[in-house]
Amino acid sequence: MYERPPHLYALANDCYRSLLQNQANQCVIISGESGAGKTEASKIIMQFVTAISKSATNASGNQIKDQLLESNPLLEAFGNAKTLRNDNSSRFGKYMEIQFSRMGAPVGGQITNYLLEKSRVVAAGQGERSFHIFYQLLNGASPQLIKDLALTKQPETYAYLKHTGCFNVPTINDQQEFAAVLKAMKVLGISEQDQQAVWRLLAAILHLGNVEFGSFVNKGGQNASQVSNKNVVETVSKLLLCDFQSLLTALTTRSITSGAAGRRNSVISCTLDLQQAVYSRDALAKALYDRLFTWLVGRINEKIRSSDPSSIIVLGLLDIYGFEIFGKNSFEQFCINYCNEKLQQLFIELTLKSEQEEYVREGIEWKEIQYFNNKPICELIEKKPIGIISLLDECCLIATSTDASFLEKLNKNFATSQFYESAAKSQGKDKTLDQSTFRIKHYAGDVSYNVAYFLDKNKDTLFVDHINVMQTSSDGLLGQLFPQANANDRKRPETAGTQFRNAVNSLITALLACQPHYVRTIKPNDNKKPSQMDHERIKHQVRYLGLLENVRVRRAGFANRQPYERFLTRYKMIAKETWPLWRKDPKSGASAILNSQSVPSSEIAMGKTKVFIRNPKTLFLLEEQREKKIPFIVTIIQAHVRGLLARLKFGKHRAAMKIVLFYKTYKSRKWIKKVIETFANVSKDRNFGYHWSFPEAPPVLHNAQVLLTKVHRCWWSKMLIATLNAEQRAVMRQKVFAYDVFHKKKPWMFARSWDNNYLEGDANDVKEKYTAAMQLLFQTFGDQQILFADFCVKINPQGTPQKRGMVVTDKNIYKYGPKDAKMHKLGTPLSVVQTISLFPGSCPYVVCHCEAPYRDLVLDLAQGIHGVEKYSEFVATVAMQIKLLTGRQVPIKIVDTITYNNSRPKGADAQLTAKPTSDPKVTTCQFKKGKPNVVMFPSK
Repeated sequence: MYERPPHLYALANDCYRSLLQNQANQCVIISGESGAGKTEASKIIMQFVTAISKSATNASGNQIKDQLLESNPLLEAFGNAKTLRNDNSSRFGKYMEIQFSRMGAPVGGQITNYLLEKSRVVAAGQGERSFHIFYQLLNGASPQLIKDLALTKQPETYAYLKHTGCFNVPTINDQQEFAAVLKAMKVLGISEQDQQAVWRLLAAILHLGNVEFGSFVNKGGQNASQVSNKNVVETVSKLLLCDFQSLLTALTTRSITSGAAGRRNSVISCTLDLQQAVYSRDALAKALYDRLFTWLVGRINEKIRSSDPSSIIVLGLLDIYGFEIFGKNSFEQFCINYCNEKLQQLFIELTLKSEQEEYVREGIEWKEIQYFNNKPICELIEKKPIGIISLLDECCLIATSTDASFLEKLNKNFATSQFYESAAKSQGKDKTLDQSTFRIKHYAGDVSYNVAYFLDKNKDTLFVDHINVMQTSSDGLLGQLFPQANANDRKRPETAGTQFRNAVNSLITALLACQPHYVRTIKPNDNKKPSQMDHERIKHQVRYLGLLENVRVRRAGFANRQPYERFLTRYKMIAKETWPLWRKDPKSGASAILNSQSVPSSEIAMGKTKVFIRNPKTLFLLEEQREKKIPFIVTIIQAHVRGLLARLKFGKHRAAMKIVLFYKTYKSRKWIKKVIETFANVSKDRNFGYHWSFPEAPPVLHNAQVLLTKVHRCWWSKMLIATLNAEQRAVMRQKVFAYDVFHKKKPWMFARSWDNNYLEGDANDVKEKYTAAMQLLFQTFGDQQILFADFCVKINPQGTPQKRGMVVTDKNIYKYGPKDAKMHKLGTPLSVVQTISLFPGSCPYVVCHCEAPYRDLVLDLAQGIHGVEKYSEFVATVAMQIKLLTGRQVPIKIVDTITYNNSRPKGADAQLTAKPTSDPKVTTCQFKKGKPNVVMFPSK
């Protein structure tokens, strides 16, 4: 802030930092003459603050920023105008409060407006313009909108704009500005319907200025007036959506209520003369525009105002009209200059008077610096009961009072005032004053005011006829601008002067509640030219603004002062003596901090309650040392906070674990109890609980349930096996072996009974012959046990299927005729079987691959007794017996193509494949010779 030349960014940054650090309201008071750059400075500060401020946590944060920024072009369009001294002069006062959260994010705003110069609508000065919005509408509106409003694009067509002779400004592009206004209205949530109502009202004002009157003498011999161009009034009535005849009557007549209070009143209609009719028309135009402007400010506030004003801090921006001195100064300039006097008084109170008084109060050695105090000027204007505004109100209460009688009152009451001058007071010696003017010696210079229309402008009279017509309009916007009055409210309305005085005093109160920052704008020249410096003009502004006295006070005084408590709190970490806790009084703590940094005694002063620092560099030194210590302190705080959070988290985790453990234990015990109850009598069940199911276990015991299920199955198997005889156990072992071979590889009938020796049953027609043959077999070859016996289909070396009996003993595999039960050839030893091959699916063919010179056996094991598949039983029997005889595990393959040789020693290898068929004629396997050979088997 103090390291480089003054800049708006630096001031705005300092203001925002103070807002966050002190959590206190701030304000920026921008003052200076008209055209010195107050409005531009205000916009720059607002743009900078919204750009650097933090974003809000909710989604509307950026929207608030946009709305705050977009309020500027809208208010400038309706409240600014070109004057002789400024192309974009603010013709109203504005105090914008930007509302921030405690974390520094914009959350809303509030705009307060002061004294719109509504007389400019009907009477702008020569070479000036009315408010920008009229020219923007004519130049920027679409052709259709212009047509709907019955307008033309030529400003000179309208009397309210024509008389100034100025329609275009080189520094302003009205078309682009109108587009900016439309954008601002959209961002601020002004509906399309309300926008159309605004354009209709503006067009109505322009047309109203074109209403002309003619004069005539009525039957009573009085001067009266009538509208010469009724078609214009009809256009106005259509735009305002009101009755044409009522509006026409209201422009040329006035209703007066007679009768004392409490008695029956009567209403008399009086005709207006030509001058009165013109005044009536202009009063309506001014009232329409003034109320429209107030409505716009209200709509903006509704959109941007924070929903929780109790939890916000405020940064205020005061952009108010500058001090004005024109060739002819009226009531508006009087109010504007009064406001500037009050702001100058505030500046003096806060920077010159209060600062010097503070040094004396704190016991700091100080030589008083003289300065001009404008308090008597403010009292001249606002003092009660003898002040210019009070005297003006008094004259407004007296029906016979005139502007001249008001001036006489001023001359009588302020004859001895050194700040008031008039022709009567100077007894004609001052030729610069005529009989209708008075002069006030303002802090910025002497200003002469013409009292013409002072009383009318202070009364701010709008005929009740106009109000009644507006209230009957079907336009919703006009209904808001002219609400129905409270019939029970008989309080006399405040005059314009009193309203403005009260508003200014409220503004001063608001500013005093904030920490102030100042921007003094200096106008370099009166030609509105860049890079031109009128040194005398600049010196004059510096002189009357009191800047020289302020610089003297600042140079002789101290740049910074802080209460000892705040100073100690902020800087205690930079001194070992005061960190982390200072137990003595704050003043000695502040001294210890300054001594630790070797600050010269000439740079500081210790007051009664505050420490004063003369040079900003000393403050920078303290801030630098503080910034160096902050990371260390943050680390300590983080360590403690993280430790605390970790301990809290661990405590919660430990408590949760205990709760979970107790809960799991409870659920486990409950479930185990159910399991015990369920399986209490399982040993007495004939199936040993095979079909019983476990109670549903909690998720944590899912694995336990799976394990217990396995344990139960193992126990069930043990108990089941214990009930079997030796023969049944052998069959069980075969089925277990088959399960390992065929499970998920090839379908097999594990549920059927494995009888092994099927030829021994009654289903065998040659049972007796078979029995005799087996006895002979055992006697001849020494075999001792039949492991498997059934009919099958064998493929011979010629590829012909032959039905044979198949007998597997403990040593060999024998084939014999199915009818005579005679052995055709010697058996094949089990020990020569090298591999067993099968087809996938339900094909019952089995190929036993044997060592040469033994032939391979190609067998269909589904065409025996009972007609069911027996390949699983055959394969298990053969493989297990080979394992028993040789200790060798026979490989069992399930493949799509089998290579075999059943014609050794002379025959060659052959190939066999299997194909399923859905042909209903194929009920059993069919062998077809070919290359390769094919087995067709039913698919079902």
